[in-house]
Amino acid sequence: MARTPFSSPDAHIVVSTHGYFDVYPSSGRSDGDKPAYRGQLAELGAGIRGADDRLAVRPGSVVLADAVTAWSAVNGAAAVRGELGGGRDGNQAKP
Repeated sequence: MARTPFSSPDAHIVVSTHGYFDVYPSSGRSDGDKPAYRGQLAELGAGIRGADDRLAVRPGSVVLADAVTAWSAVNGAAAVRGELGGGRDGNQAKP
């Protein structure tokens, strides 16, 4: 399993090749910190998640970086504040 980190002003996002991404506050964090939000790769846009629910693009690709940047611009701050619920861990926000 590979994990690729991305940073933006609103959030620090770590994408896993195993079908999810974690969102942390942009400020420093220590090992063992739980993410503020855990999302599914499909949330990052079309073509990011493969048929097996794993990452369909290379971890260091521009396509993935652009998708994470776009998602973070729209959802990053809300994810860090807890407004999106916990994500795929079963604590999703109720509609």
